[in-house]
Amino acid sequence: MTATFDPATGRPSGPEPPVRLSLTPEGATPGRLDGAWWPRSHDLLREVPPLAAALDPKWGRITRITVNPAHWPVIPQRVPVAGHVIHVGWFEQEQDADEVMVCLAVGMWCA
Repeated sequence: MTATFDPATGRPSGPEPPVRLSLTPEGATPGRLDGAWWPRSHDLLREVPPLAAALDPKWGRITRITVNPAHWPVIPQRVPVAGHVIHVGWFEQEQDADEVMVCLAVGMWCA
């Protein structure tokens, strides 16, 4: 497989691959979204938009995510996605290094 890079951004060009996401079955835990997400890089600006595109239509608009900086070397304060901005926060000790918390606009659910 050969990757083509955009010289202006230094990032791979071409279509984004589908998000790698697995969610618990609907109704498994009312009011709580649980699952697993396998990002392809450590770049939140690249990884969050496909995650939002997968979750927003069914679960509501993502408004905020939090991460542990152990796996994310650069944590932007905001990530632009289609039609809105997702605010990004981080916790070192309070959040497991392998966990991402997603807050949704609908009732301000956090999952």
